[in-house]
Amino acid sequence: MKSVQPVFLLLLFFLLFVTAQPAAAQTKPLAIEEVDENRTKRGLIPAPVVYYTPNTKFAFGASLVGYLKLRSKIDTSSTRLSIARLFTDFTTNRQTHQFLFWNIFTREENYLMRGEIRHRVFRDRFFGIGNATPDEAEEVFWYSYISGRFAPLKNIGNRVFIGPDFQIANYYDTDLNPANGEMQSQLLRNKIAGYDGGMNLGLGVTVVNDNRNNIAFPSSGYYLEASAHRFSESFGGDFNYNNYNFIASKYWGLKPDHVLAGNITLNLNSGEVPVQRLATAGGEQILRSYTRNRFLADNFAGVQAEYRFPLFWRLGMVAFAGAGEVFDDFSDTDFSTIKYSVGTGFRLRLLPEEKLHSRLDIGLGREGIAISVGLGEAF
Repeated sequence: MKSVQPVFLLLLFFLLFVTAQPAAAQTKPLAIEEVDENRTKRGLIPAPVVYYTPNTKFAFGASLVGYLKLRSKIDTSSTRLSIARLFTDFTTNRQTHQFLFWNIFTREENYLMRGEIRHRVFRDRFFGIGNATPDEAEEVFWYSYISGRFAPLKNIGNRVFIGPDFQIANYYDTDLNPANGEMQSQLLRNKIAGYDGGMNLGLGVTVVNDNRNNIAFPSSGYYLEASAHRFSESFGGDFNYNNYNFIASKYWGLKPDHVLAGNITLNLNSGEVPVQRLATAGGEQILRSYTRNRFLADNFAGVQAEYRFPLFWRLGMVAFAGAGEVFDDFSDTDFSTIKYSVGTGFRLRLLPEEKLHSRLDIGLGREGIAISVGLGEAF
């Protein structure tokens, strides 16, 4: 995002998440919370949403986060933090976005229920596929989509969860429109998969080994996730391709609330992958100095590290650095095109006891500056 206004966004961040909330002691959550007679904790965190990016322009909306910790029936322990989030916004660029996301532990952590439902009217940008995609090749295209993901994972011991993972995404109402209004759409000219939308139906399996001491703000332990999916016309979709993902994160507590974290991410695809589901270099979680749609290819590999530390009251900061690349074949990778990202971010602690944060990150890379906001840490 070369034209992002970071000072403006920083002011919005503090306006929304600091001054908009009533003054509270450090020990009290910025939430509507209750603990019942069984010591089960639950609560809601409502918040307005305001932001600006060159792609969306101004956006206005609301977010409602629900959280839960279930007390054990057999001892005095509780599950780790469960989260569900409902979000909606509308932008002055005529985009809308609504989603419901959940990551819920059942009692005794016998199951981890994960999933999301999403609807979006989206203005996307396409520069081509690969790393040699100049800025002047930009084309703007619109589409709408409805998607869902459902993954009930069973705890098989030692915090290892495994289960089926079903994904569905229907892209429709596609409108191709080159940014300069003159050249023909690359998507149309090259008949790139997904240029006219289509249905994606995938079945797969996900394995998670979650040994973090805290879901929201881990200071020790590790997180491993691997998944494999097959998208096929035989399931009722319009495309045939395979998708594989691997995430590995490790955490070291240096002193209270000072944490060093490292992460490796792989997203690998083969077959007829539609443009909307190609691997990307950038976004809210890795290579945070690049917009999600700037570089696309079949595959992505990236690494990052982050140092997290407190400031005062509920506020904290992070410093991060990372590198990664999109590619169709490993032979396509070249040191001269590897994407790097360095930056810093601000954190506001919404739940002091659980250490759940809202975040704003400012990243710098080859494409300039990008800013992202979110709930919880990037990884």
